[in-house]
Amino acid sequence: MKIQNDRSEKIIDVYAVYWSHGETYFYGFSKGYNGLLAYKASNVKIIDPVMSGDFIFFEGGFFYKPLIEEKLLDDLLEYDETAYNRFLEILKAEGKIDPDFY
Repeated sequence: MKIQNDRSEKIIDVYAVYWSHGETYFYGFSKGYNGLLAYKASNVKIIDPVMSGDFIFFEGGFFYKPLIEEKLLDDLLEYDETAYNRFLEILKAEGKIDPDFY
């Protein structure tokens, strides 16, 4: 899935969809940012609605499976460099991003 923030031209890859207090949110990963950011669905435009890859239901949302299996989610939300580099390795190995993109 890809979204575009209302305040930016940047396209953001989505690796989780979750619900909190009646709102839908996406966790996005974009070039130039060393972690995941939360985006409120009402503040973004969905560019590509297809969520490809292996996702699992976890604590009120659907998450890209390696985020949960490798316990990367919390660290990526805290901008941990080790978690960021590991997540990039996974995405590159699965062909989700261009090896030269990040």
